[in-house]
Amino acid sequence: MAVCGQRPHDLERDDLARGVLADFRERKRGPGGVGMRARGSLLPAHARFPRCVDHTLLRSDATKADIETLCDEALEWDFAAVCVNGSWVSLCADRLRDGNVRVASVVGFPLGAMPSVEKVREAKAAVDAGTHEIDMVAPIARMLGGEWSHAEDDIRGVVEAAAGRAVKVILETAALTPLQIVHGALVAKRAGARFVKTSTGFHPAGGATSEAVELLRFVVGDACGVKAAGGIRDCATALGMLAAGATRLGTSSALALARCLDRHTATLSEVLADPARHADVCEMV
Repeated sequence: MAVCGQRPHDLERDDLARGVLADFRERKRGPGGVGMRARGSLLPAHARFPRCVDHTLLRSDATKADIETLCDEALEWDFAAVCVNGSWVSLCADRLRDGNVRVASVVGFPLGAMPSVEKVREAKAAVDAGTHEIDMVAPIARMLGGEWSHAEDDIRGVVEAAAGRAVKVILETAALTPLQIVHGALVAKRAGARFVKTSTGFHPAGGATSEAVELLRFVVGDACGVKAAGGIRDCATALGMLAAGATRLGTSSALALARCLDRHTATLSEVLADPARHADVCEMV
């Protein structure tokens, strides 16, 4: 019997998702597990740590001065992006206009529970204000209820409103079962998202885990980025997320992490190849 709100093809997708999860678990049991075998090429060969990081400030009490400081720090360290609430997008776009740092705006944050049409309006407003990327919260309750077609339509609406800009879909993986994570990643990929993302960092269930990142990477393959966010506050955690398959990190501890991980000449790939070497000099333990 279908659950209220499910469509017939939602149930048909269960077999696909279950098959993907079974394949993941089988490969994990194999020699070496899924590990890093297929992921070294996903990070640019000469990338330094800041280029994999979204310098994030999403507190409701962040002031204009706080956001300006965020942008200045991002320019100084050459982070990939600043991630801010929508009301600050135009300020960030103006302050970052002469650098390589992108602006990422959140949509439907932090609950993902607003009507899809409102997410679309919010995404269009962010685009008009100058955002380069959108981090949207998926409709978590609908996913928990197995309404995967609704979730896909919700995501696709934001992808279309983004008009070619990268959309990162926040799945809130700590609140989902492994099978639901697989489903969520599959619908995000089908809807045209460029990234799947673990967490808002605001959900009581928790933030990113290396296990969730590894599963997301397995599901989307090389077709999408994987952004780990939520609870990344030290170098060991950050490197663990990248080793598990993340290509972007979202953290409010970006500055402290960059100061520690980027103070040497080693590229990120070199650090990941020998994390124990950094552990010996890490200041965030």
